[in-house]
Order: sequence, then structure tokens, then C-alpha cells
Amino acid sequence: MKIAMGLQILQIIVSISFSFAANFTEPNKTLETTVSTLNPEEVEKFGKLSAEWWSPSGPLRSLHAMNSIRVPYIASTLNCLRDGRKRRILDIGSGGGFLSEGLAEHFQNLGWSDTEIEIVGLEPNSELVNIARSHLPENLKGKVNYFVDTVENYVVRNPNQNFDTVVMSEVIEHVDNPAEFLKYAVRAAKPGGSIYLSTPGKSVFSWMTLILLMEHVLRIFPVGTHNYDKLIDLNDTLAMLRENKCEIREVRGSLYNPLLNVWHWNDLFIPVAYAVHAVKSN
Repeated sequence: MKIAMGLQILQIIVSISFSFAANFTEPNKTLETTVSTLNPEEVEKFGKLSAEWWSPSGPLRSLHAMNSIRVPYIASTLNCLRDGRKRRILDIGSGGGFLSEGLAEHFQNLGWSDTEIEIVGLEPNSELVNIARSHLPENLKGKVNYFVDTVENYVVRNPNQNFDTVVMSEVIEHVDNPAEFLKYAVRAAKPGGSIYLSTPGKSVFSWMTLILLMEHVLRIFPVGTHNYDKLIDLNDTLAMLRENKCEIREVRGSLYNPLLNVWHWNDLFIPVAYAVHAVKSN
């Protein structure tokens, strides 16, 4: 009954999205900035899910399933750069290792050696870092390093570690002061390096889909996973990237099918969930 009701709601959202997908609010130019972006409540919230992090039927199965679209997309920013030199990816807010491990496995399958690719995962919750380290297969340990840290602290202590690709996937909506967070994330990228960011949009469509439908009706996500007040409109995200001297290369929308646990790229759903590929200016 819940699934049938959920599908009816989703059909309504889709029909509305066809008419209004291109309507975005004006950028907010007064975002507060501060050195600290860590939100302890958000860190604790996801830490409580550590025991079920890698469960195929657990509360994070949709996030794990997202690897099917985000891993090849992120990897595509490096495929043309393979020349024998080590390429480096920074995964900010790596949690229990879904994305870092998925990227390592992807490059391993493509034949990249440990001397050609390095993935650094930053996660402020030590329990989740332990989960990520313990789950990492032996054959991938030469490609991935996890650290208990925030991006701002890591960048300040390691100012010369310039990454080819910096990833912020489903994390900026959980921090305080997103403008400050983004500033340090961009600083971690080398000039000409890629920035990949994915996050829910801030619109009536994202509230209906992610919070009402996915959390409260279908219970796909744990209730409270998303705080609407912390979601960021696409225009605000693009403005922050441009303020940090990044060129926007592509914006894509994504759609999650809860019945099949499958993600698809679909630009009609940009108001619900979007991904941005940008490049840091030289």
C-alpha cells in the first residue's frame, strides 16, 4: 500500500517537474563564512548508522547504489589524464567508504596500478573511518587512504597537496557554513583540477520526493536524513563555485527508483537532486 501511494506521489512530482524544472531561485549572496564547518549533530547522526553501513538492505542502500552513476562519471574526469603519473582524488566526507572504495575498484578493473591512482578519504567520524578501513579489500589498500579529519584542517596542514579531482558527494547539505566548506574544498584541487559535487536541490520537488516520499512514506531513508533548511539551491551552489574561480562544465539531474534500488541521470530532476562538474581556474 505504501509503495502504491509512493508511486502515485512520484507520478505527480514528475508531471509537475516537466513544467517547472527550469525555474530556480535567485542566488543567496549572504552566506555566512567561518573557519569551522563541522556540524556535530550531523556527524553523530551518520555515526549511528555505522553498524549497518554496508548492509545491502540497510538504510544506506540508496547511497551505495548511487555508485553506479557517480563512480564512472567522476572517473571520466581522469581517464584522459592517464600518462603513468599518479593521479589523486580527494573524497570529502567519505563516511564508511562507499565512494572511495567504489572508485578504487573501478580503476583497479581498468588496470590502473597503485602508482597511477591514489584516493584520499576524509571523514570526521572515527567510527566510520574504522568501518571503511576494515571493509577495504586487500587488493585495494594500495590505492586508498582514510583519515579522520575535516577538509579545512587537512588543507591547512597540507597546503601543497593538490588533487586532480576533489569530490563532495552528498555532503555539503550536512555541513555548517557551506560557502566556507566549498572554499577549502576548492583549495585542495590543483589549478585545472576537477570539482565534483552532488547534493539534493532545494525546491518543493526535493521536499516532496526526498523528505515526504522517501523518508516519511516509503521509509527508504531514515527519517531526519535531510534537513530542508540545510539544502542548497543549484544557483547558490553555482555562485559559490564561481566565487572560488571555478568554471562550470556540466550540471546533471538524478533520479532514484526505490523499487529497483537504481539511480539514473535525468535532467528533469535537477530541482530534486543535482550533480555539478566544475574546473578550478589555472
